[in-house]
Amino acid sequence: MIQITDKNLGGRFYLRLFNLILLYLLTTNTYSFGQTMEADSTSTTDTTDYSDVEFNFFMMDFNYTNNKIKTKGRSSDIIIPAYITDFSFLHKSGFQTGLMLTNYSDTDTLSYDLDFLFGYQKSFFEDLLDVDVSYIYHYYKGEYNYEGLDYNHALNLSTGLTYKMLYLHSDGFFLLDNENYFVDAGSTVNIDFEDLFFENDYLYIMPSVSFNFGTDHYFYDIYEPYIDNVLIPYLRFRGYQTINISSEEVIKRYLENQDVSTNTFSYQGVDFLVPVTFGIGSVSATFSWMYYIPSEKLEVFGMKDQTGYIISLSFIF
Repeated sequence: MIQITDKNLGGRFYLRLFNLILLYLLTTNTYSFGQTMEADSTSTTDTTDYSDVEFNFFMMDFNYTNNKIKTKGRSSDIIIPAYITDFSFLHKSGFQTGLMLTNYSDTDTLSYDLDFLFGYQKSFFEDLLDVDVSYIYHYYKGEYNYEGLDYNHALNLSTGLTYKMLYLHSDGFFLLDNENYFVDAGSTVNIDFEDLFFENDYLYIMPSVSFNFGTDHYFYDIYEPYIDNVLIPYLRFRGYQTINISSEEVIKRYLENQDVSTNTFSYQGVDFLVPVTFGIGSVSATFSWMYYIPSEKLEVFGMKDQTGYIISLSFIF
């Protein structure tokens, strides 16, 4: 792995690297995992065909996440707490729109992500198969280290197959501003209980696992500020020529030296999510535990297994 002598420099790099991973996981899990949550909140089935629903509904979600970034060579973890507010409207025809605000609390200046979503969901074969397509406009303002993926326009395609308690799903997240795109595939087990303590109360436990794949072009976006301080000295020490070569070539040579391919679509990691939801009527609270195992390529950059949690409060009108 890279031996970084400037601890502040290393911290900023790992913060931005993991933050873009976190944003990707939150974005894909929020919109795909939300399909199952919305369905469970309005009916006893696992998924809902909105064209058959006779009413529209509005959702508000308030979330807090506190994630510890674990990296090789550092004795202490990096913390990136964030507050996430999500407003969604779902029409009975299947059209949906949403606005998600992510505010990073541990920053010197105001830093936030703003995501606007417009999409459509449709279920087939008596709710056996559901398909979701959505456009996302993304805006970020604030400190450079918290930016994560640099994009403004994205397309999200999701599909899921329901069989009794098992939900098999896949998601594609395509950035329209650059060459980066990501795909994940996984499964969720839906365990639900009703009328445990009060009338109309419910308990949902939905553990899921997802395998993530994607391009690695974003490495060049987040790595450029650190090339002069880290990679060039390292490559010179290894006997590589570093004069008059591009940033991409510097990164490529470093990865090749670590026997890792670059400029490829490849495995990125696996994440585990265990949300536990308790609700009464249209109000629910959720605690979600997350665990992420990075790929060998990310481990080359010093990443270790990551853990985190999300606390959520949801309202449906």
